[in-house]
Formats: sequence, C-alpha cells, structure tokens
Amino acid sequence: MAIGLVGGDGGDGGYGGHAKVWADGTPVVWSDDEMPELPLASYEFDGADEKAYDRLESATQLLTQRCMVRHGFADFPRDPKYPGMAVSFTSTMVAVGTGPVGSYDLGNARRWGYGWNPAKKIAPREPAGRRMTAEESAVYYGDRDGERSGCYGQAYQRLERGIRDRERMWTYVSEREEAVRKQAERDPRVRRAFKVWADCVADKGFERYADPRKSFTDKTWGRGQDGNTERSERERGTAVADIECKRAHNTGGVWWSVAERLQRRELSAHAAEFASVRKDRDRLLAAARAVLETD
Repeated sequence: MAIGLVGGDGGDGGYGGHAKVWADGTPVVWSDDEMPELPLASYEFDGADEKAYDRLESATQLLTQRCMVRHGFADFPRDPKYPGMAVSFTSTMVAVGTGPVGSYDLGNARRWGYGWNPAKKIAPREPAGRRMTAEESAVYYGDRDGERSGCYGQAYQRLERGIRDRERMWTYVSEREEAVRKQAERDPRVRRAFKVWADCVADKGFERYADPRKSFTDKTWGRGQDGNTERSERERGTAVADIECKRAHNTGGVWWSVAERLQRRELSAHAAEFASVRKDRDRLLAAARAVLETD
C-alpha cells in the first residue's frame, strides 16, 4: 500500500512534514527542490556542469579575438557589443515555460498566479567591450551565408574539430526528452494521476484542465509580450489550487516515476547514440578548457 501524504503548508511557499517516498518507490514531490533529476539530464550539454555553456562562450570569444587581431584589429575587445545593439537595457521579453507538472512555489502562486512580480526587471547581460565597427563586423561575421565563415565561425570550427555529429550533439537529447514526455502523457498511470488532479482542482471551484500544463497556458490569464500574466483573483486561486492538488495526490511524483522508467528504456534502446552524444560533448568542452588554459 502506498504511504499517504502527511502534513501541510509550512508557511509562505514552504511545506510541512510529509512522507518522502511511497511504498512502491514513487518519490513524494511537495516542492520544486524535491523533484528528482531524470536519467537523461546527465546527457544534456551542461549535464552536471552548470558552467559548461559559459566556458564554451569564453573559449569562443578568446579564439575570435585572436583571429581579429591577426586581421589587423589590434584593440578588438574580447566581449564586443554588436552593431546596432542598444547601449543599455531596462527590461526584456522573458520566455516563460513550465514542465509537465509545473511549479510548486505556493508563495508565488498566491501573489502572482502563473506570472511574477511585474516590478521585477530582468535584463540580459551587456557585453563588457566596446561596440565593434562596421569594418570589424564584416571580418567578425564573414560571409553571412556561410555557416562557419568569419572569425566567429572559425572559432567554432576549431573547437568542433573531431566532433562526429554536431547537430546530433545539440539536439538529440532534447528530442528524446520530448518524445518521452509525450509517451508519459499517454501512460495509464499518468493519465489517472492527471485526472485525479483535475477533479481536485474542479472540486475547489476552478476550471477542469486535462493536465497542469494546460492550467499554466490558459489564455484566460492574458499573457503579454513579456510572458507575464494579468494575475487576476481567479488566476491566483487556480494556481494555488493547482499546487495544493499536486501535493495532495503526488501528481509530480507519479509523473516522475513514469518518466524515469521511460527514460531508462530510452537509454537502453539507444545506448550507442547517447554514448556518441556524450563523447562529442565531452570532446567539445575539453577543447574549450584547453583554449582557456592558454589565456
């Protein structure tokens, strides 16, 4: 028999005591931090290395700068602003998304529903160097119709030497993750879990949705160009009910348990492909580290 959930909300966005796992091994998910990592996560480009993208960008900038210097631009900055780039930013469009079961942030749901504090400004990192000139830009980009022309493209060419399948390295894992997500949605156990969750939300007086993703993307919430919502009373109430019902019935834990099984099946069925992707990724990151060691 499965161990039931116990405890309750531990305050603003917190959570109380509860069972950590059901008798069948299904994890009990009560907060975002309690959602376990799935097997395919270690095959993603950053994997367990949260600095992977940063190192690759730094190595690319260093190689590009050296190339520009060889072309006669002695003072070319390592991190240039691009032509036409605004001098500063105050805010930017934010890409808002959610996983198959959405967030467990109850404090955020109470205040902002499926959105966030509109007073919060999110700005992209500004390049540290000066703006490149039109002449520099032509050498930097080269032939815009050539995928690997110009100093920037040549930097990537050098880093990618020995990579067997560049496109697969960047896309394969995400494509398989999406395939597993679709399979999980059709799994009888997940379908039952989503139905129980939907019944719970409806019993609280809100709309019945097929799954938590649908509640997040409801057009009723009036998302603007920045991705934020109107944060109406009904939206906030729905977002709270969404989380309370996920906690009450362990919707996230059930989904994870099914997705974990399906991902392990993927790894077994396509072991050679995943191994090749990881090998190419590791080779690229090793090349980036080698370049940075020469700085």
